[in-house]
Amino acid sequence: MSDLPSRRRVLRGAVAATAAAAASALPVFSIAQQQQGSGQMLRLGYIGPGKKPANATGWALRQGHLLRELAPLGFREVTTRNFPNGPDLNEAFLSGALDVGIYGDTPAVVARSRGLDGQLIGFDAVGMNVWLLTPRNGVRSVKELEGQSIGVARGSYMHRYVLGLLRENGLQKSVKVIHMFPRDGEAALDQGSIAAFAAQIDVGPLLASRGYPVIDEAEKHPTLRGTSVIVASGKLLAASPGLPAAWTRARRTALQEIHRNSADYYAFHSEVSGFPLEIVKISHPLSHFPEAAYPAEGLALLDEVKKFLLAENLVNRDFALAEWRAPQA
Repeated sequence: MSDLPSRRRVLRGAVAATAAAAASALPVFSIAQQQQGSGQMLRLGYIGPGKKPANATGWALRQGHLLRELAPLGFREVTTRNFPNGPDLNEAFLSGALDVGIYGDTPAVVARSRGLDGQLIGFDAVGMNVWLLTPRNGVRSVKELEGQSIGVARGSYMHRYVLGLLRENGLQKSVKVIHMFPRDGEAALDQGSIAAFAAQIDVGPLLASRGYPVIDEAEKHPTLRGTSVIVASGKLLAASPGLPAAWTRARRTALQEIHRNSADYYAFHSEVSGFPLEIVKISHPLSHFPEAAYPAEGLALLDEVKKFLLAENLVNRDFALAEWRAPQA
């Protein structure tokens, strides 16, 4: 394609933004140490290539709704930090460097199973897709992956999709799963060093638009779709028990605006993510943004994640989702 170099620059620029932001780590200090002037600073971590979070929380932050709801709880500022993947965000949580994290269900459930002192306060997205792409002259079906290798970011919601897909097709012992960051997926497909790459929202449809065939999607397997969850540290919630309800109110206000004027929202999302507008629209349909703090579909998908991880021995401790959910009163 004549615009292939420019499209590649879009993806490289988005990836570079991720790496730069991830490298600029915030200092680790407690909420008590953060108190300055008339309020506290809340540290928000998220997954994504953008300079700011998107979805309903991102719009609530951009429009001032989030801080307006948090101000009565004593917060004067929200600082953001993005991460290349869920396991890295978990490490920041465990070290005490974050107060709230927005990230994929799979790393969040793994962290909870392993004792992370945090609680679910809501969902940022429900029903996220995964695109399984191949080299342009590669295999044409999932069955043809036998004896081949798949690239995917380990510990991600895409990883769970890949493992679930292989199990559905009886290929879990004959296909090699290789850890690969999204920034490396296109080069591996170009070189033919992998038979397929499992790409997340934004990256998947962008690569598909460049001519890489899609042989499967998570949308074809409803229980393998992903969710993006919002988790707050136990220490934060002990100090500010009203935070879950405040966060939900801010998201609902943001969603009302998004549905009234989706064009402005999508322009914002494209700007902060660095991905083309049409790619963002494909990746983030408004139907994926739940208004309820704990939507039934989101909770059902979380339960599927937990059961899957336990069955695959990727975690060894079960827990009740009801106990993970923070009260919204």
